[in-house]
Amino acid sequence: MKLTCKSALRLALYALLPALLNAQADWGPDVRLTYFWGYSYDPRAACNGDTIHLVWWESYAHEEVFYKRSTDTGETWGVDVRLTPEDNITAVLPTIAVWGSSVHVVWKEQTVYYQAICYRKSENSGETWGSIDTIYKTNQDGWYHPWISAHDSNLFVVAIKSGTGGELVFVKSTNNGISWSTPQIITSAQDRPRIENFKTDAVFLVVAYGDGTEIYSVRSFTAGEVWTDSQVVSDNDGIASQCPAMNTDDSSGIHITWYDYKYSPYPWTGDIFYRTSRDSGNSWEPIDSLTVMHRARHSNILAEGNDLHLVWDDDRNGFGENEEIYYRMSTDLGQTWGIEVRLTDALCHSRDPSLVCDGNYLHLFWSDLRDDSNNIVGEIYYKRKDLSQGVVELESLVPTLHLWFELYPTLFSKAITIRYSAWGKGQRGLNQAQDNPAMPYAQCIKVYDITGKKVIAKRKMEIGSIGEKVQMDTKDLPCGVYFVELQVGKVREVHKVVKIK
Repeated sequence: MKLTCKSALRLALYALLPALLNAQADWGPDVRLTYFWGYSYDPRAACNGDTIHLVWWESYAHEEVFYKRSTDTGETWGVDVRLTPEDNITAVLPTIAVWGSSVHVVWKEQTVYYQAICYRKSENSGETWGSIDTIYKTNQDGWYHPWISAHDSNLFVVAIKSGTGGELVFVKSTNNGISWSTPQIITSAQDRPRIENFKTDAVFLVVAYGDGTEIYSVRSFTAGEVWTDSQVVSDNDGIASQCPAMNTDDSSGIHITWYDYKYSPYPWTGDIFYRTSRDSGNSWEPIDSLTVMHRARHSNILAEGNDLHLVWDDDRNGFGENEEIYYRMSTDLGQTWGIEVRLTDALCHSRDPSLVCDGNYLHLFWSDLRDDSNNIVGEIYYKRKDLSQGVVELESLVPTLHLWFELYPTLFSKAITIRYSAWGKGQRGLNQAQDNPAMPYAQCIKVYDITGKKVIAKRKMEIGSIGEKVQMDTKDLPCGVYFVELQVGKVREVHKVVKIK
């Protein structure tokens, strides 16, 4: 019996289905952790053994920092603990670090008169909390995105100070937060610094940060007393690389991710890029692009043994209306990567993912608006991945759908003509129409304006094998920039066009 391409694809999917289900089954259900009537932002977590510590900030009548914990690897969760007094002082952007039974939290504090970086700790694994300490305070400059790292009694904090274009500021404590050093300006910076020390060494520090255009790293081999010159990690191409995330591994490796829109027609989202150094930052491997849908933004990366875990928020499923959390894993510290796994599937936005690992489970936290269709009230959600079953490598098994399309003219007036084709992995491509006799995928073409509003949609079109053309009437559209999106199955491609008259 002759096996058609369509039949072969179905057989491959049937063969792959148990492995796919197994990969999905590693992740537990979504669990809602907060029940505020305001918006819950920016979850950050750390763990020690079976105890997971979580901080976030709430925006309701006030902006305050909250904490909760689980002492049984996420099975159950304790009560919410407000770490900041409920007053007219804004408290936002907390981060957390844990060493043994000591839990350390820093955040930004702001009034109309001053801004500050504040600190609070628990020395009994979150049971009780000490008083609030102000690490640095100013009535002139703003403070943004503090980040803390801990190693034994050594604490390291970086933050962005506004003024003079923005500066990267570093402070440390060598006595478990009892006292703090004088703030030290390392270099100019503007965007989300992350500080890490290598897990076995409190002396070697590395910071990843952005300057508004590129991503950099800077290192210290003297526990922050002296810093090296900054190294450019991103492409240095003038396209804004934003929101760096970083983690270090057990073998002198540094892993940094960020997003930019160099390959994207959208100026507000892009792709997740990754770069690693395997020798403490002395040399860097080539940049790798880990997404291709051009709709990714905030990422978080975590190294655990030989594994890397990457999560990010992505709006490919709703174009500004429905961000979801996606996940990829590497079992060889970033040399190769497994397939994408979509972790959330709910109405409205799932944003700002954060990861922590206790060795047995990978714990994911994010801010989610599924409980309010008006996109006003967000809550913190949680799920975990069981690491005890090992890893199923699926990359080589997944049947890939390739998509190609072009449109003309790119400067249009009354109509746009679209020509496109799609074929499966292993088929011979565009010049072999007879190899693709029946495309078993739904098709859709949409046009969006510069604000992301959908203005034209053509759905469930009948397409041929190759060279199929569709003409769209655009005479009623006002002049301006538009994005034309073609979707075949779950694969999307987008091109930018401009109506001139």
